Amino acid sequence: MLINLDDELAQDPGHTGGKAAWLARGRRAGLPVLPGFVVPADVSRDAMRRGIEAMDQRGPGGALLTVSSGEMVGGLEQAVVDAARSLGDPLVVRSSSVLEAGGEWSGAFTSYLDIHPDEAPKAIRGCWASAFTVHTLDRYAAAELAPGSIPMAVLIQPALDPDFGGVARLADSEVTVTGVAGSPAPLVQGWDPGAHGRVSASGIVTGESAIDLMGADLIGEVSTVLRVAYELIGANSCEWAAVDGEVTLLQLMQVEERPSLVVEIPAVFEDPAIIDLAKLVRRFPGPLGEELVLPWAVAAPGYFLLPVEPLGLDPLEALLEAVEQSRALVSSAWRTTKAIGSDRAAGLVRGLRGDETERALGAFAELRVPDLDQAQAVLRLLETARRGLVAAGAVAHPQLAWHLRLADAIAILREGSAPVLKSRIGFDRWEPFDAAAVIAHGKVGVGVPAAPGTAVGRMCFVSDPHDVPDFRPRDVVVGTHPLPNLAALLWDASAVITTGGGPAAHLFESARALGIPAVTGLDLEELLGGDPAGKSGQVSLAVDGLGGRAWTTTW
Repeated sequence: MLINLDDELAQDPGHTGGKAAWLARGRRAGLPVLPGFVVPADVSRDAMRRGIEAMDQRGPGGALLTVSSGEMVGGLEQAVVDAARSLGDPLVVRSSSVLEAGGEWSGAFTSYLDIHPDEAPKAIRGCWASAFTVHTLDRYAAAELAPGSIPMAVLIQPALDPDFGGVARLADSEVTVTGVAGSPAPLVQGWDPGAHGRVSASGIVTGESAIDLMGADLIGEVSTVLRVAYELIGANSCEWAAVDGEVTLLQLMQVEERPSLVVEIPAVFEDPAIIDLAKLVRRFPGPLGEELVLPWAVAAPGYFLLPVEPLGLDPLEALLEAVEQSRALVSSAWRTTKAIGSDRAAGLVRGLRGDETERALGAFAELRVPDLDQAQAVLRLLETARRGLVAAGAVAHPQLAWHLRLADAIAILREGSAPVLKSRIGFDRWEPFDAAAVIAHGKVGVGVPAAPGTAVGRMCFVSDPHDVPDFRPRDVVVGTHPLPNLAALLWDASAVITTGGGPAAHLFESARALGIPAVTGLDLEELLGGDPAGKSGQVSLAVDGLGGRAWTTTW
């Protein structure tokens, strides 16, 4: 029922989970990894089953209580205590889920520090129970996994009392070493930004604050250990601790950073008309917006940015009427038949976000301004239809309805067909255009790079990670610190910004693995004119995670 970290079987993440399997490989390769043993993932299946049953009956709290207080299978508890005593006192007891082989789930599950050997069984049950915390369940939902469906191994090792601890990453032949005095826990949990040093391929150490804190020799040693780990087992990221100058690896992984948006800013984006068009496509994105609003609204984008109220009509009736009136507006704006006007509009709208931006701007400037009363009527009809789609269960928020196709929206309202889109939309094709517009016209602030890439979205300030009522897919998540509790939002956020913490936090490890650009240490107080929460109005943010910058305009 237990697997020694030196056993060959321990290298299989299917048995010992991602965290333990990487350390087992490192130990087998001669890297400085502490001894230990693993409670295999399969052993947790009974506890997970009981947790799922309890959650169905009593919710997450019932699942937590059931798993954390349940009995272990025959003989396991005593076997754990005996093995734990052989490792000394105190111990570290850590989750090692199959999900933890990469960075996406960094910080999702519980670890226990300074555990007495006789307390190890209780800590193991606590690790299992962490699969049912509210924020872990949020991550399961975001990743579209069933709660409790993934078994969890648990790793037990001796505890250290480190002089320094931190994380290190190897990228483009340079190792970045981030550290704090003492345990690395405050660093990876997002509270302490740490001190950052860099070690070049030739061994040159830079980073004054890191050298002052840890010394160039220790930074160089951490770099050397990680480079050896990469050569021997392919790990390019680690968590480490140092006692009397001796480095120990606490965690190893291979983080593959997903490619993300790269934005170029052509000179034409300096045109003031661009920012109003960007605001227009933010409000009316997706297939539905492109078909029913943009073809006529591009004639006078500034007129159609305020919210409208729905009408007291049947949603299907409202949508069909909106289609007819929209086509009439297109015909009027383009001074031609409905069909020809729609074709021209569609081509130039595509050109606006492609390589024909200047030509599209010229064409839009020649359009006839649509009848404003009729235009407002169309928007009210569409608002009615969108709310009907929410009521039908097709989407979770009216804004998401724009990402439905017209035929699908009609079918849902007419036939009650199966929902097409609930809460996630993924990357939107207008984002490069929108990001370029905000960068060209926005106010810029500079922070610390945390995850590469460029993104744009509506600012969603999260003051309480336990309550995020305002989040919408493709928002830029903004918080005070990079706490793991924010990670569930990353699966469909466009970017993440924090005012405090540092790039070594688990949250940013998840962001890098998911391809979500991130910046930390950004002074939002200054960037938003004394309104860091953006309460004075909706804010649009473009984020450059590689350069550590963010630009803001009104939404």
